[in-house]
Amino acid sequence: MMAALRFIGAASLTYAAFKLFDYASFYLLPPASLARYRTTEDAWALVTGASAGIGLGTAQELAARGFNVVLLGHLPAELDAAAALVRAERRAAQVRVVVLDAIASTPHEIEAALGPIAALPVTVLVNNVGGFPIDEPTLRYLSDYTAEDLDRSLNINARFMAHVSRVLLPRLAENGPALVLNMSSASRMGIPWAAPYSGCKGFVISFTASVAREMIAAGSEVDCVAIVPGDVHSQSNTLWLSPGSPDSRQYAKAMLDRAPRAARRGWLECAPWFAHALGFALLDILPGPAVLFLLTEFAKQKEAAARALKRA
Repeated sequence: MMAALRFIGAASLTYAAFKLFDYASFYLLPPASLARYRTTEDAWALVTGASAGIGLGTAQELAARGFNVVLLGHLPAELDAAAALVRAERRAAQVRVVVLDAIASTPHEIEAALGPIAALPVTVLVNNVGGFPIDEPTLRYLSDYTAEDLDRSLNINARFMAHVSRVLLPRLAENGPALVLNMSSASRMGIPWAAPYSGCKGFVISFTASVAREMIAAGSEVDCVAIVPGDVHSQSNTLWLSPGSPDSRQYAKAMLDRAPRAARRGWLECAPWFAHALGFALLDILPGPAVLFLLTEFAKQKEAAARALKRA
């Protein structure tokens, strides 16, 4: 009996050590390559929410790594400025812009705008658009939302991503190997006073996992990974940042360095920035009351910072 228990204990420790080494190696190994998805010399990537923040940083990184890039956003002037920055990364890079409002665009408008893009050899899709609609309170009780407010939040954070994926996935499968990165958020764990936003970020996780498994079942070479960021310094997130927060370009680089490795390992989601991953792991092991306290304080500090930014 004792021998069996010792064997079980040794096996458990060995497995735990292997899992720890495997997890650490995800961050310690050299950057993974996107070459698998650059199937032709003129391979294209499409990034939504690409005029600023993580979206712009991702577009710049993709151009620097040999991709032509489609920038999708809703403000033409900002998209033109972003396009100039992306072209500066690599003179030979081709850049196109698509103007679409993620909140208000109908399925027909999305299909019409993406029709010409689907004709390109697109092999990378980054569904980055999301956030709190402009000019609305950042955090509030669900009962304080109007029906229109709720629809706006659901549209920008879930509906638009789903329609873009629906339109482009068949083309990505034809062009494969292809990569789809869907931006979730640490808020997926359930931030107080952000129920629609948090719920949509949870939707991104499940949606990505379902699509990834559909692609595998269909024999399509389309890798799908949900990306889970924590705090990232961007044009819309400048005050009260958590320690170790990267800027948008740093985060985009880490994401593109590690997402291919996550896909090869069969992971359906990953947190590319190590400090974020440590924070998420801590929240997973803390008791419920402690998690509630931390998330509540986080929400209050974020709201105070957002109000200060609006006043400024």
